[in-house]
Amino acid sequence: MPQPDADRSNEPTFADFNTAASVEMKQLIAKLQQSHDLRYKLINLETWALASTMDNFLPGFWSRFLENRRTALQQFLKRKRTDNSQVADSESSSSTEPK
Repeated sequence: MPQPDADRSNEPTFADFNTAASVEMKQLIAKLQQSHDLRYKLINLETWALASTMDNFLPGFWSRFLENRRTALQQFLKRKRTDNSQVADSESSSSTEPK
């Protein structure tokens, strides 16, 4: 009866990770990430162009826009923290209840 090889595992080898399909997948993921980055840069550019144009028509628009953005971000973060603390509280109270 042949002895099992203790050094051999069922883990894929380095060569298995460098197949043509995995290289193609890595390239597709890199292209997708680049596309994602470019999309957000374009959104930022469009937002700036819109706000700059509006600032020409309504002086002070840009500063009001930034202030509203800052306020909205603070409200969003506060809401997220409240939601996260409620989830943490409910998880801790459910783990302390006897079953």
